[in-house]
This record gives sequence, C-alpha cells and structure tokens, in this order.
Amino acid sequence: MESKTPILLLSNDLYAHGEGLTSNKEMLKNASILNIQDFENRDPESQQELLESHGTVYIITSANEGPLPRVLNICDNELYHIKAEECQDADKSAYPYILNAKLMELMLEQKETENKKLEEQLASYLIAIDSIHTLSSYDRKEDIINHTKEFFAMMCLPENLCYFEAHNTKAQSGIHLTDFQKKEIVAFLKSNEYYKIAPSKKSFCFRLTLQDGDEGIFVLENIAYPSRLHEYLNLTLSIRSVLTLILENIARQNELVKSHNLLADANDMLQVINKILRHDLANNLGAIKMALEINETRPNPKYIQISKKAVDRSFEKINDMKGLENLIGTGKDLDCYEVKEIIEKIAGTDIEMDISIDGQCKVLADNALSSVFENIIKNAIAHGKANKMRITMAPSGKYCHISIEDNGTGIPDEIKTKIFKEGFTEGGDSNSGLGLYISKKVIERYGGQIAVKDNTPHGAKFILDIPSAK
Repeated sequence: MESKTPILLLSNDLYAHGEGLTSNKEMLKNASILNIQDFENRDPESQQELLESHGTVYIITSANEGPLPRVLNICDNELYHIKAEECQDADKSAYPYILNAKLMELMLEQKETENKKLEEQLASYLIAIDSIHTLSSYDRKEDIINHTKEFFAMMCLPENLCYFEAHNTKAQSGIHLTDFQKKEIVAFLKSNEYYKIAPSKKSFCFRLTLQDGDEGIFVLENIAYPSRLHEYLNLTLSIRSVLTLILENIARQNELVKSHNLLADANDMLQVINKILRHDLANNLGAIKMALEINETRPNPKYIQISKKAVDRSFEKINDMKGLENLIGTGKDLDCYEVKEIIEKIAGTDIEMDISIDGQCKVLADNALSSVFENIIKNAIAHGKANKMRITMAPSGKYCHISIEDNGTGIPDEIKTKIFKEGFTEGGDSNSGLGLYISKKVIERYGGQIAVKDNTPHGAKFILDIPSAK
C-alpha cells in the first residue's frame, strides 16, 4: 500500500515561495501546497476530506498568527509546525533559503528519530532472540513463566506486572490492577483474542497456551514507553509463538518420559511375575504333588496338611501378583487424596490394633496408596507383634511428611536396607517378600520416598514423603 502524499500549509506571506520547497526533496515529492487562510475558509467537511486524502501535514508560518484551524488539532495525520521567525527580519528573496533550511532541519530530526527508533527496535529484537535462546534450555513450566516475566519486566518497564492461570479463580480474584478494570480482564478471558489493549493505551495483556490445556495470562500496566506499545505487541507475538512450541515440546518430552517409566515398571512387574510363576508356584505345586503321592502309599493327615499349606502359599502368591499391578498404575494422571481418610478406612476394618492419627494432608496419588498403608500396618502386627500405632502427618514444603510408629519388636539393623528389595523375607518366613517392595515402587511412582528407622523406646518407624496436592 502506497503512503499518502504530504501537504504543506503556508501562511500568507510565505505561500508565494512554497513551490521551491518540493523540487528537490524526496520526502516532499508531489506534495500539495495550500495557503492556511484558504484552508481555513473551507467548510469543515471539505477540510476533513483534504486531510484524509493526504499524509503528513507540514504547517509553516513566519510568526505566531493566532490559533491554527481546529480540525488540525483533532486530525489523525502526523503533523509538524515549523515557525520561521527569521523571515520577519529578512528580505523576501531569502525566504526560500530560510524555508528550505528549516525543512532540512526538520527532516534531519525526523531521520534521527527514525534511526533511533530502528536502533531501539533492533536492540529489542536482539534481547528477544537471546531470551528465546534461554527459554529453549528450560524444561519446566515454572522456569519458563518466570523468565518470561523477567523479559517483559525488562523490555516494557511496567509499573505493574502480574501473571495468573485462567483456571485458578483464587489467583484471578487476588490480582492487583492499576489501569485495567477487572471486568475488562474477565471479558478478555471469555474472548478468543490473544491480546487486549487498555483504553488508556498504556497497558496490555496477552494469553499463553500452556501444555496442560490451561492458559497463562500476563498483564502489563502503565508501561514506560506507551508510544512503543505496538512494537511490544509484535515482540509478544514472536515470544508467544516460541513459548507455545517450547511448552508443547516439554509436554511431549514428559509424555515420553512417562511412557518410558511405565514400560520400565511393566518390565519389572513381568520379571517378578515370571519369578513367581517359574519358581514359587512351581515349588508349591511340586510340594503338593509329592505330599499327595506319599499319602497314597502311606496315608497320613500330615501330608494333607502340607498340601493345604502349599495351596495357601500359592493363593498368597496370586494375591501378590494382583498387587504388582500397582507398580505401573493405570497410566492416568494422579489425583488428590486425603491421607487421613484412607488410614481411617483401613483402621475401621478387622485390623486388631489401636491406631491414633494426628494431622491431615492431601497428596497426589491413586488407589494404590491404600495398599501401602495396609501393608505397613499388617506387617507391624504379623512381624513386629505390635498392638499400638501412632501416625502423624503434616505438610512439609512440597511434600506431605508422614510418620508411622509402632510399639512392636522393631526391625533389626542388619535387614533395614533389605526390606524394600523384591523377594526379601526374614528367616524362614513363607511370605513372598513383595509387600514392602511394591509399597516402595508405588511411593516412588508418585515422586516420593519411603524409609524405615527405629522407634523410641522400641518398635519400627516408617517415614513417607509424598508430593502434596495444591
């Protein structure tokens, strides 16, 4: 689209010398020249049409000749007023030279301003490129958001900068606005626009699509240089596109890592199942067969008892195999669980133990969490001979810290490092040795940790740290 030609409005005493102003200046080539008095004598509609059909307006007067036509103060044209006071005391033959010098001075200033603007834009884009390079090295959404806030704080120098996620109604209600009205932000959230400019033209907000399907909203109010607002919006568009790609890549990477971990867990589970089928169940079936064969030739109730015990052990192994499904979970996202409610439900069954529960915590987990607590409690009864248990829990940073203490015989130091290993049993114990192994794997799948310590004065103490649910 071609730019519109400029127009020169000259005062009466300078109008006769206007022709020489456009002869050798590219910026004023084909410019229209008009006497200010003639322009003022036009009706308002004609004045408006003339201005709309032209671009930049150059007003040249030799002195203060009263107020300019009102339409010039409200028009959308770029406007420059050159006062050539030197013409008042000069010979008329010098007018063209004075006017040309004044115009050249103005054009040099315009060129310097344009160059400065280009330099500022170049600096902005160089900073943006460096920022994009830095953003590409992050692999966490939180780091990306924080760096983006730092970038816009440095570039735009806003008096107020805030960020919130669209689904977080609590964060929305808590934001502090200094220029935007809250209803304007609400309307923006409901719209499909990617940015919004405040009525003052000093503030703007924009949205960013996050990898979890939510939207992050940045609000920048009362920026230091409102005249560069559209330049900042162009930068916003570039940064926003890059951020979307980075966040999408992080989401894909997280999915790949999650799939890899699920496959690794599934492989662990298959190996354990194979061991149970190949070794444990085969041994039990062999014992049953041998006892029944001997009983045929030498009948004795003890052989039937041996067979029954082998059958019971086989059923226990089968139940453990069902528990192994917890190693890989369902593949779904973790949900919020109230720890106290889970333990109270277990304690309300046929558990023969006095259990006290202090505190409460919400954690990110799934249905497998119940089996972890159930396993620890039943082990305390079966192996530690405990009849009392105290469970305390409280938030600790990003985790829920859970302490499970019993009054049983405790766990010997020499086996504390072994109890979470697959297949470990103490002495001649007929158990599968999978309970605590599965519990550890489940807690680790949540991103937490489980450990065992001595209790005072006696007994065992299990410590669990599970990521808290916000």
